[in-house]
Amino acid sequence: MANFVLFCAAVIAILCATILNRTPGNYELILTPFAALSAARQQPELYRAMLMNVFLFFPLGLTLSNALPQKWHRWGRIILTTLVGCALSAGIEYAQYRYALGMAEVDDVICNTLGAFIGSTSLLIAHAIEKSRERAWHTNMTLTTTETQFLHIAKAAISGGDLPAEKVDWPAIFTLANQQKLLPILFEAARKTPAAEENAALFAVTKQQVIGQVLNQTVRSAEFSDLYHKLRSAGLHPIVVKGQLCSRLYPLKDHRISADDDLYIPDAEFMACHKQLLANGLTTDTPPDELASADEVSYTKNGSPLYIELHRHLFDSAEDAHDELNHFFVGLNPVETDGFLAMPPHEHLLYLLLHAYKHFVRSGIGLRQFCDIGLWALEYHDEIDWQRLHDQCASVHAATFAAAAFRIARDYLGIDFDLPMPWDASIDVEPLLHDTLCGGVYGSNDLTRLHSSTVTLNAVKASRTGEKSSVLRTVFPKREYLERRYPYLKKRPYLLPVAWVQRIAHYASEKQAGTDNSASGSIKLGKERIELMKRYGIMD
Repeated sequence: MANFVLFCAAVIAILCATILNRTPGNYELILTPFAALSAARQQPELYRAMLMNVFLFFPLGLTLSNALPQKWHRWGRIILTTLVGCALSAGIEYAQYRYALGMAEVDDVICNTLGAFIGSTSLLIAHAIEKSRERAWHTNMTLTTTETQFLHIAKAAISGGDLPAEKVDWPAIFTLANQQKLLPILFEAARKTPAAEENAALFAVTKQQVIGQVLNQTVRSAEFSDLYHKLRSAGLHPIVVKGQLCSRLYPLKDHRISADDDLYIPDAEFMACHKQLLANGLTTDTPPDELASADEVSYTKNGSPLYIELHRHLFDSAEDAHDELNHFFVGLNPVETDGFLAMPPHEHLLYLLLHAYKHFVRSGIGLRQFCDIGLWALEYHDEIDWQRLHDQCASVHAATFAAAAFRIARDYLGIDFDLPMPWDASIDVEPLLHDTLCGGVYGSNDLTRLHSSTVTLNAVKASRTGEKSSVLRTVFPKREYLERRYPYLKKRPYLLPVAWVQRIAHYASEKQAGTDNSASGSIKLGKERIELMKRYGIMD
């Protein structure tokens, strides 16, 4: 629209310069092409006149070419712009001849048309810059040698097969595995290889770390199972999500390390479940006056690894999150699965995909989530309505991302399940994998990445509403985004400026405490991840 307005202004300026400000008088007609070039040999001033005729139509070419619909091919826009410039120039020359307003020359039409064409070639320059940035971005998003080896080892550990024959940087591999919460699974595959003897000290230290993680997970699983059955005995119907349900799909279920256990409870039972959790020794930091409206409440137990997240809604209904995803899970008919109430297999796979999608939009996901998705799709393949699943994902801009998740599970983790139409199995997933391995589980590797979530969330919301994303909105987000961190905003929205100051002060203290936090780095990473989201259809 801005370019169209400027185009109209350019046309008016051209008409004023060539017709509207002139008075009738003598006229002359020169139809010989390039006659001005011959005359300029004796009158060099004519070179300047020809150059001015080129410059006169340059703004027209620049603005009209960018005002035309971007879905048209750039060469189509260039040709149309050039033709419009030629037609306008010819019309002006005819008017000058018809009303005796000056000399009418074919050379003027040629120069004007050339100016319009040069202006329109800004599209080619912009395209070249975009391609250059895309090449640089793609180079930065390719898998490193260590990441490729890690994926090879992860595939062998999860689906069987041989480990890499070439030299492996085991310290780097174990660091990656720990960041991805896959250390016990990878170590189990690697400890039987000759590499264990060759790197005895490293493997001994890692073994102790694995034993600690598995023991902690075993205790967590046992305590959760005991707590869950107490909740059921109290007449409650909490639905288990992820966690224990996904663990049972792994050969060694307690080797799947999780930080928490999620329960989805009907709204009518939320407060009763809350009281039962308190009665069983768990505590929460959520103030009592917020329990009636909280989407999610976290509970811990002193001296226990239990960490429970009780959900009234599966997705945060605050403006900054993905409230539109909740409607897929209204009116669920839970099924019994290994002593737990669970969503039907189709809905649970949809949830795994959308949960991964939500975290990807924020700051990143983990490779284990792709593994969960693949193992669930393999186990319940015949109970999934694949066409409906695709339509559901497509309705919330998640179909391409979900297809990428399936390809990673199949091609990079070796989880062999059939992917029927209309799912696209040929998507380039290497940039997504690189982002996943760089960020750790949920993008928790560093504060710079976590803070970049404000940039990406703001951009995704803007793309949905047609608004323009801005750095200013990143620094000063809306009240709804800050309500979870600063609950006082729910009752006192006028304190939003106070929350902004508090947020900036908190960020400054984090920056002083560590080196993995950079404001400029967060914005740069956020912009890179926005390009990644465009690649996978989440944003236009």
